[in-house]
Amino acid sequence: MGNMGRILFIASLLCCLSAKESGCKRKGPSGPALPATEVRSAGFLVEKLKIRDVSGIKTLTARAEIFAEGEGQSVAANANIIWIRDSVLWVNVKKLGVEAARALVTKDSVCLINRLDKTYSIKGLESLQKQYSLPAGFALLQDAVLASAWFFPDIDLQSDIKEDLHRLSGSNGLSSAEYRLEEGSYLLRRETFLQQRDARVVTLGFDQYKKLDGAGVFPYLRSIEAYSPETGVLRLELELHDVEVNVPKNYRFEIPDHYERIE
Repeated sequence: MGNMGRILFIASLLCCLSAKESGCKRKGPSGPALPATEVRSAGFLVEKLKIRDVSGIKTLTARAEIFAEGEGQSVAANANIIWIRDSVLWVNVKKLGVEAARALVTKDSVCLINRLDKTYSIKGLESLQKQYSLPAGFALLQDAVLASAWFFPDIDLQSDIKEDLHRLSGSNGLSSAEYRLEEGSYLLRRETFLQQRDARVVTLGFDQYKKLDGAGVFPYLRSIEAYSPETGVLRLELELHDVEVNVPKNYRFEIPDHYERIE
């Protein structure tokens, strides 16, 4: 899988390819509304994260502007995203109005079509979990789309304040996790997962929360930074537009007969 394929897979995570200079003007994250000054208990912060109920969101569609960089390249593109709870994450990526790639993520597989190279790949989701430092599969992707914190079931968390944000952090002996929350609203701003044995790490960032019909408050700016020994560092920023929840949309994923399968 080439550079475009790697970057496309990261775009597929939320909910996430070949010019050296894209001209894309990235928006910096806004600071927390209020600096955190009083340490809250870990139990308090976990409960605050769980208050934001996203269980009523069954589908989500959006357009996105993407800026990605990795392996010495930076790229700007556009994407369309369709997510269906417990089922499908579909993404198509366009460059200069022409579809460059299309991805379909299910609970057990990732299928990728590269239009520019006329190739496709089909892999088990677990192989890409390893490659891109993900501690879980579709459940984590689903929580990332919804900006809902994902927790290891056996992790012991502690709380403190770091860089004006509340911080939850802990380890289960094999992996560690860290969460940053705003003061007052206790919205999730960042979560990081580290696989300690080989230092694989992924950080998901959430910013520019706005009211969204059917979803309460929802972050329109996302960032992903992943490191693995195989890929090095890959970074992605996603700015969402025209977000709709519970408005089902159709999607297509058909592999042309003349495309070559690659590993």
